[in-house]
Amino acid sequence: MRAAVIGASGFVGRRLVHLAAGEELDHGRPSGWPAFESLHAVDVAPFGEVPSALAGRVTTGFGDVRSKADLRRELAGADTVFHLASIVDVGLRKNPNIEAVNVEGTRNVVEVCRELGARALVYTSSEDVVLGPTPVAHGDESLPYPTTFLHDYVRTKIEGEKIARAADGRDGLRTVSIRPVHVYGPNDPHAIVVSLRAFATGSVPFLLGDGTARFDVVYVDNVVHAHLLAAAMLADPERRDRIGGEAFIVGEDNAPNYFEWLRPYATSRGVKMPRRHLGRRRTALVAKLMELFHRATGREVPFHTFHRHVIGEDFFFSGEKARSQLGYRPIVSPAEGQRRTIAWLADQRIDATS
Repeated sequence: MRAAVIGASGFVGRRLVHLAAGEELDHGRPSGWPAFESLHAVDVAPFGEVPSALAGRVTTGFGDVRSKADLRRELAGADTVFHLASIVDVGLRKNPNIEAVNVEGTRNVVEVCRELGARALVYTSSEDVVLGPTPVAHGDESLPYPTTFLHDYVRTKIEGEKIARAADGRDGLRTVSIRPVHVYGPNDPHAIVVSLRAFATGSVPFLLGDGTARFDVVYVDNVVHAHLLAAAMLADPERRDRIGGEAFIVGEDNAPNYFEWLRPYATSRGVKMPRRHLGRRRTALVAKLMELFHRATGREVPFHTFHRHVIGEDFFFSGEKARSQLGYRPIVSPAEGQRRTIAWLADQRIDATS
């Protein structure tokens, strides 16, 4: 089997390439992973140097999901395709590329996979495809897509997932959608460093919500584990019908309050977090005021309605479907994930000049 990873230079994509290609793990290679003869890492950003231990099995290339020509060249010969390329942008300024990458790019990937005869497509979705105005507690895959979109990112991830799931069984292509909850770990470009910088500079002088809202997190290796389990099942004629066209929420049953989850990271760097919680009603009001300020000035704001619903209200899930149908169990515990991430964070700059 040969695999291609689209979005391989990203946070999860790079880890997927390394683990799928055979990087050693503390407790050995989990059972149930596919054995790929080679992996091709595809992205618009350079992948960087391939570790010497993986050099014989990993190749790299340039490919933009907005170009079918690029995809035809880079996906040729791949039995399994992992599609992780996405624009994660929840700012209020309109991003002209988000539709082209998250929606039309996914459509291009599906069409080229069918054209080239790929057998399996594992699409990286997000828990945010069910994010709407109503809080979610112990949610599962039976939740419908929202009809009110809190952000263009949410809408485009929904559309992308619909395209990937609808392609299952067409021209021999089998597909599955993996919905990670909030992913963290070393090299995380998003929440931890960004939040600590905001606290360190005083740009966010309070905490959203009332301190009781819960928010799911998952260590990056566990997300990769789910992707590889799904790929192995799609490649197996006796098991693929169980998951073809399905979506799976992937977490680790770790749903703390967002700010309490951040606290050990802040402590490790000597960053003082605000003590004051706005409360839910004030958080909602300030989020609306932030949006009005953006409309009047065009300037970005530190938070708005999207953030209010993700971290100021309950937004956490059950992972039972992934456990029962994929055989998924986290391979890295929350305590170990935290330890590794704190060790990485020690070398990151979080002051105002970063």
